[in-house]
Amino acid sequence: MTSAKEVTASSKKPITEMVTPYKLTVAILIRNYSQYREDDEFRNMEDEALRCRYRRDFSTLVLRLLQSPDLPLLELRNLLTSKHYTLPETLINSFDQTLASLDECGIGHLLDAAESLNKFMVPNDNANESKSFLTSTTSIIAKTSIVGYYLRRFIIHFDKLTFSEVAGIYEAFQRYYNEWRKSSEFLKTEKPHPNDWCSNWEQWSKRQAELFIATQAALLENKESSALSPPELQKRISSILKSNPDLAGAHFLSYLNYLRVDEFCAAMDSLLHCFDRNVDPDLKCFNDEKSKRHRFAALNLAILHYHFGHIEEALASLKESIKISQEANDNVCLQHALSWLCRLTTINEDKLIIHCILKSSELNLTYTTSLGLQTFGQYCCLHSGRTYAIFETLAKSDMINCQHNYNDLVSNNYSMKSSLWQLYGKTEMSSLWSQLLLYLNLNSSSSNKPFYGEGFCLAISNVANHLLIQGEYNLVNAVLGFAKLKFPYAPQSHVWMLCENLFVFTRSLYQEKWAEAESAAQKIAVVDKREGCLRLAEIYFYKQDYVEADRCVDALLDQYENDKAYKFNDRYYYVRAKILKAEIQFASSYPDGIPSGIITILNNCLIEAQGCQLDYQAALIHLHIANVMLLLGMTGQALRILDRSLIQVLGHGGCYDRARAKLLYAKCLVADSHKLDDNERRQVVFNAAKLLDGVREDFQKVEAYSRMKDVLYLQAQLYNSVNMRAERNRCALGYRLLDEEHATKNAYTLVKYL
Repeated sequence: MTSAKEVTASSKKPITEMVTPYKLTVAILIRNYSQYREDDEFRNMEDEALRCRYRRDFSTLVLRLLQSPDLPLLELRNLLTSKHYTLPETLINSFDQTLASLDECGIGHLLDAAESLNKFMVPNDNANESKSFLTSTTSIIAKTSIVGYYLRRFIIHFDKLTFSEVAGIYEAFQRYYNEWRKSSEFLKTEKPHPNDWCSNWEQWSKRQAELFIATQAALLENKESSALSPPELQKRISSILKSNPDLAGAHFLSYLNYLRVDEFCAAMDSLLHCFDRNVDPDLKCFNDEKSKRHRFAALNLAILHYHFGHIEEALASLKESIKISQEANDNVCLQHALSWLCRLTTINEDKLIIHCILKSSELNLTYTTSLGLQTFGQYCCLHSGRTYAIFETLAKSDMINCQHNYNDLVSNNYSMKSSLWQLYGKTEMSSLWSQLLLYLNLNSSSSNKPFYGEGFCLAISNVANHLLIQGEYNLVNAVLGFAKLKFPYAPQSHVWMLCENLFVFTRSLYQEKWAEAESAAQKIAVVDKREGCLRLAEIYFYKQDYVEADRCVDALLDQYENDKAYKFNDRYYYVRAKILKAEIQFASSYPDGIPSGIITILNNCLIEAQGCQLDYQAALIHLHIANVMLLLGMTGQALRILDRSLIQVLGHGGCYDRARAKLLYAKCLVADSHKLDDNERRQVVFNAAKLLDGVREDFQKVEAYSRMKDVLYLQAQLYNSVNMRAERNRCALGYRLLDEEHATKNAYTLVKYL
């Protein structure tokens, strides 16, 4: 409970509010509208719909004017005549005449105008009517309405002014009015933006500033694209701080704004200023309140360091927060600190997460409990936990999220399930969960506003990646354009940036544009170092620079083998690196011979993939083993291996991988047909050639023109072997036309690559 000393100390602070020309102008506008409603023109108006629209639009306009900071008169007049509000011309003309006469007639007219405001307010005990701006039956303003509160506060503060202060206000009004007269001669009327409250303001009341801060903070959390841009928002915050230098919320909003552009020094400065403003100098003997502010300040500082990747500094700040929380016996702060400790350390991580979940549930901290369940599901995934147990854990988190309407955790849960299916090689299921999230109605029940959080951005990017492997390049551009519009700033922008560079890399690699592909791979490395290293190795491999490709792969493998506490995500990259390593060894030694240890490398890699439940990577390894078997002449064994892996590749692979798998299957069928008689062999060869039509279409869809020429060459050879000259000539012509349009940079060999 608040002590008597604290109440006394806080009650000494006087509540001051400046009377500004803008507030005087708004009061005059309200008074003139009340007078207009008493005129015969309004009372005798036959169009009831127009009369209701006048009342509705004026009420909406007044609400905006009361919540806005002090606007220049030019902007206020532009609002009166804008398309958003339908107001009678009589009201606007009378308003202009009142301001002109006030400018000409002196202080006496100002005092009369202030005195006349009392005549339009009467007590109103009707609860329903008191909720409106104006009473519905008369033009008298209810004292308990929003407008009534505003006018009463204005009158009270105006009555307290001395004559010299009133004279100062009148002189300020003259400057305010004359500025409009000069500027209205050459400035064009601009359409007001919903966020554009003012372009050149001087005063923000505390309530106006708090409303603006709350609005922008909510937009940054739920719908960043509708918030002001970082430079514009910082300009507004600076203006707020000029009028309210001790407003801690403005400094915290500034801190959030600097995080959007990854500005460390300014973000740190704003956060420290927020802590300073939160400390009340009058509370000198209440250590518990000070301790609470200090421990949450240290926790926020740890979060700031974590955002910029400063792990050691984040741990130091977090330990400070934990120490102060333990001294104050603050279990709530301790649980928040523990949830962040799970992110910052890998020592006894599982025990920390379990303790965090149990203690949060005991303290009824449902948000932290749900977040802990998601973290535990992620931990089990990274350490090869059982699949069904992981999804059961996420289902418990889903239950809590739905009960308490945690939109951000709901979207994160869906995106996590999508990522799990992606890692397990079920790309269709991954895309399905992402689409479920995009179709999910996450509107807030109170405000009915859409929610666009980190999970939403991940879902968009995952859908774009799925469309990419299917060769739908135009749709990928459209989806990425939507992501850029909704998430223009960090950290969410890193997600679609990675997706965009993967798109550029993949398309350039298939088209053999090595310079563009290498540039995209280097950009990928900025966001994801291991992914970028693998992509660079792919480029060197396809360019036949095997030495450089081997160096990139070895760098990843050395990092993995030297790290004993590797995680599942590392093993995912390890498996991919080992597959690429096998391809490099095979391609660099062929056609002189097949490396003796190639099967051993692939088998070891297969064991690792199956142990991590990487089904799709395991299927790709089977394809490579089958290709080696084919070249060794073991065609029957190659076909049996393909039977185990084709379903996975055809069901969840992209166009490029499906085409490679079917191409290998066709080659195995032809190679194994030597055991058959002539008629059966002819039929098998013909079926294989027809199968290659679909392979060519898949390669064409992803714009892999060199692989298309390989397929056409093989088709021509197959048709020639069965004396089908018309089909052979058609394939030869297609090869020639394609070669003229897309010249091959590398001399591909059909047996060289899978």
